[in-house]
Amino acid sequence: MQNRWSLNRRSWALAAAPLLAIASMAVFAAGPATAHMTATRSAHSTAAKSVVPNKVNMLDCNGWSKKYKSVAPTFRVHCTDPRGKIKGSTTPWTVGGKTYKNNGRFMDNGHYVGHDEPSVKFISSAAGSGNTMTYYMQVPHEPAKPATNTGSVVDYAELSPAPWFGLPLCDPNSYPINSCTDSDSNVGSNVPTAAGSAFMELQLYPPGFTPFADDVSCAQKTWCAAMTIDSLESHFNFVDINPNCPEPVNFAFIQRNGVPTGPPSPQLTNFHTFTPNAQTLQIHSGDVLRLAISDPAAGFTTRIDDITTGQSGTR
Repeated sequence: MQNRWSLNRRSWALAAAPLLAIASMAVFAAGPATAHMTATRSAHSTAAKSVVPNKVNMLDCNGWSKKYKSVAPTFRVHCTDPRGKIKGSTTPWTVGGKTYKNNGRFMDNGHYVGHDEPSVKFISSAAGSGNTMTYYMQVPHEPAKPATNTGSVVDYAELSPAPWFGLPLCDPNSYPINSCTDSDSNVGSNVPTAAGSAFMELQLYPPGFTPFADDVSCAQKTWCAAMTIDSLESHFNFVDINPNCPEPVNFAFIQRNGVPTGPPSPQLTNFHTFTPNAQTLQIHSGDVLRLAISDPAAGFTTRIDDITTGQSGTR
């Protein structure tokens, strides 16, 4: 299981489920990123600002909030899944007035939201590797024949909703609600004094199952991508989880013009946020991509360059 908010800070991770899906990926090298667009949220925010949330929003990525309705309830398949309370802990685990058994799994208002995710990791000790990185990959090919009920032919989306590249980011308002410096220097080990950390996933969505707001695809024939940043409103060991917004998520498609399709913030997200438009970067099966992730003081950025087509997108 991919243990976000519970392991040592990783320089990066690429994950997909099931493991067979990873076999179609090709990751070649890491190097400096060249992203330029300012992200949905700054990883180095110094002042909190109050935003009155819409009644329907993304203040809980999994859609189980006690107070708010989710814009896209099916988006829970793309959410970051925390590991959950540490086994053997004597601290009661109470969420929304209910106490749950200490089984090491994360519960969102009484609903288990975790899942297994095989992953590929390259751990780097090079200075700056947690702030600036570039990866190369080839997008998997879709089968030439239609998918079958027997499983003899399977579309990629039936194997994995979204292969992704991840990075823990500085967020003093996220688990375990402590101060932080930046994504390269923070210590993210599972201790009460660990730096506050959100989790970014640069996700790629396979074709064939539209519309995205209700499923996992932007288009019938092409891939798309988006940047998500999940926070977790909880103190260490999942004490005092906020039942109204336990896992707020920022979401924005990777756009050729860098302009999101709708508000990316958890409070203001609407249907347009999850609806691709003419500027959403469309990626063909088999294309070779360069993915740049950068977390400088000026703000977190992501960029995808499609080397095959010459198209680029940022967020």
